[in-house]
Amino acid sequence: MELYKKSVRKDKAKVTEIKLVAFLCSALFAFITYKVVIVNGQLNQSPFLIVLYIVAIYLLQLPACMAFWKPLLKKYLEGKVNG
Repeated sequence: MELYKKSVRKDKAKVTEIKLVAFLCSALFAFITYKVVIVNGQLNQSPFLIVLYIVAIYLLQLPACMAFWKPLLKKYLEGKVNG
């Protein structure tokens, strides 16, 4: 999300837009995960797993983004500006 906010939108994205893009990314990743993951030896046991995957990915991406990606991207962009 930090990459989207800084590169694509040049720090003009509002909170609602960022949340919507995060949700859409979560939905895309959840659909891919649903197609790949094997549950109890069966592929795609229930379509409700997509909803579970979307919620889990959406809720877990924020801490991951804030703890890992944001500082990494910030260092990269500062180095790019300074160097």
